[in-house]
Amino acid sequence: MFKKLLAMTSSTQMLVAMFVGFAVGIFFGESVGWLSTIGNGVILLMQMTVLPYIVVSLIGGIGKLQKSTAILIFSRAGLIMLLLWLVGIVLTALMPLSFPFIESASFFSTSIVEPVEPINYFKLYIPSNPFESMAAGYVPAMVVFSIAMGLALIGMEGDNKTQVLSFMHTITETFSRITQGLVKVLPIGIFAMSAAAAGTMGVDEFASMQVYLISYFVLCLLLTFVILPWIVCSLTPITYAQTVRITKASLVTAFATGNIFIVIPVIIEECKQIMREHNNLSEDGLTLIEILVPIAFTFPNIGKLTVILFVYFAGWFNGTPVEVSAMPSLSISGLLSLFGSVYVAIPFMLELVHLPSDLFQLFVMSGFITGKFNSIAAVMNLFALTLLTVCLFQGSLKLRPPQLIKMSAGLLISTVVTILICRVGMGLFIHSPEITSGVIANMQVADKVPTKVKRQFPEVGKTPSQPIAGVQDIIKRGVLRVGYIPSNVPFSYYNNAGQLVGFDSAMATKLAEDLNVEVEFIPFRKKTLSASLDAGFFDVAMSGLAMDIKQMDSLSYSDPVLELNVAIATKDHRVNSFKTNQSILEMENTTIAYVEHDDKIKEAKRVLPHLTFVKIDGYKDFFRQKGDKYDAVVISAEAGSAWTLFFPGYGIAILEGKNRYPVAYAVAQTNQSLLNYINNWQKLRKVDGHQQEFYDYWMLGKGATTPQPRWSIIRDVLNWVD
Repeated sequence: MFKKLLAMTSSTQMLVAMFVGFAVGIFFGESVGWLSTIGNGVILLMQMTVLPYIVVSLIGGIGKLQKSTAILIFSRAGLIMLLLWLVGIVLTALMPLSFPFIESASFFSTSIVEPVEPINYFKLYIPSNPFESMAAGYVPAMVVFSIAMGLALIGMEGDNKTQVLSFMHTITETFSRITQGLVKVLPIGIFAMSAAAAGTMGVDEFASMQVYLISYFVLCLLLTFVILPWIVCSLTPITYAQTVRITKASLVTAFATGNIFIVIPVIIEECKQIMREHNNLSEDGLTLIEILVPIAFTFPNIGKLTVILFVYFAGWFNGTPVEVSAMPSLSISGLLSLFGSVYVAIPFMLELVHLPSDLFQLFVMSGFITGKFNSIAAVMNLFALTLLTVCLFQGSLKLRPPQLIKMSAGLLISTVVTILICRVGMGLFIHSPEITSGVIANMQVADKVPTKVKRQFPEVGKTPSQPIAGVQDIIKRGVLRVGYIPSNVPFSYYNNAGQLVGFDSAMATKLAEDLNVEVEFIPFRKKTLSASLDAGFFDVAMSGLAMDIKQMDSLSYSDPVLELNVAIATKDHRVNSFKTNQSILEMENTTIAYVEHDDKIKEAKRVLPHLTFVKIDGYKDFFRQKGDKYDAVVISAEAGSAWTLFFPGYGIAILEGKNRYPVAYAVAQTNQSLLNYINNWQKLRKVDGHQQEFYDYWMLGKGATTPQPRWSIIRDVLNWVD
């Protein structure tokens, strides 16, 4: 059995390793999750020689060209190659339109308010210090440096040039031998990652992977059998049927083996044959074909460019789609990074658009399925590049308006129809994950003291007032009375069981426990807060209160409990329009609601007179509005994220600049005893971790759901383990 495995081709070994890994993961479940460390180790080994290989192969490959050949290739073939790259990049960027729309929402994450480090394009593309560029992994800069070195070598003559080229060739061969040796252990890494993924990945994640696989297969097939052949038959004397006929053998071979290199001789001969059939092949044209195909093979092809689709998928999968403004940078950087291995290019691109590096494992796991389709697109790209260049050289390229219009119309129609079919098809069969509102609506406060919740608002002048109670009065009374704002997610709100829950409800319960008293919650409206405290309706207000300058002369705030981030909640499709100050300045006919932050809104009205600001009683008035009375609401990012769990059709936009504000607890201005106690108590609970524990649970959602063990045969079928 072991000998049979060793006798298999490397691509077969990888496929076997992947399917065996899936089987092991499904059988053993989460117990094989540790195998991912082995997979990571193998991938890091595979990346070991990539950057040096890019440098020496480009310098040696370009440096050995004759000056006349280099001019021919970089002028004519280079122009066509750039245009084909552009077609591949644009089509890949359009393919995410086929991804199904899935409503999703999540708890607040501190990562969404962390400042994003701007990309240093100078360091990314200009190798001012090549050694720093290599150490930092700036692949585009290394490609620029290597091309410059290769071009400089073209103009040199003599033994020195020969020695340099010989050295580059030797080093290239050395790296190739190292890579060939490492490829032998790659099936182990594929097995380990496949087993870990199958054992730990949830059903929803597997369903989402279908989106990438289907869209990738469709993209490669569209390029191979529609886009590239259509360009060839529109601009050259060669028909669509002839294009498919001459490429058939190479496509089948490349798909079966996943190897493009072995079909290069076939591509050369088939291109010669089809040009002879059209009596359009001179000796110079013959030489051009023989030179062009091997050289073009060393450059990124359209098949390789399609892997950029994984980065777009990773953004969709992660819930943070790549923004349109980032696509040009991603495409150019991705193209240059693909001069090397995809094992370096994909992690580089993920980091470029600030996506988790762990997603790279999904790419590797699926790489040996997608690689088959990648290969056929690459082969068709070589055919198209060669035939178009030779026809341009021979003067038979048809660039008249009728041909260009015919080609453009065909490309547009085929692309639009394909994307629509994929979008509708995947939308029908791939559904949204389970609604997240059930999670936050069922969260509970761990009550350790008797709790009473009143729902009727006391009214100043009608409800009997009571004396303001200090700490000793509260202890003697045996009850801590806490004011709360209903429907103030996630600080104080009612869960599905009708219980009052939330961050501040939990903090109030803990405060009562430390005072060794019961707790009673009384609702209040913020506009009557100071009067309610003076009337003794409750001892302390604990409900996500933003510190208000206007009320500081009529009540006392405790030390800040949290610092929250000002944000905008709006419909998902409008989130991006609120992310920059410039886009907000360009808005028209927009109504923004707000509940608090009167001082900030006053300044906003002055700076943004074209926007309409309307004060509302509570955030529920915005999220539960009928029609589109309000376009957005000013809210904290923490609270807004919680509300989107109930209403997944809304999203959160973090405003530019530093926009933070403190929230605190409030007591009557004369209740210095309780204020001192709360301040000292709060410091203690911050240090001992209780406040952080409540924050993690209510704001970040940590522990809000109990993770269920991944389904596995060993646990759920055979019952061998618990």
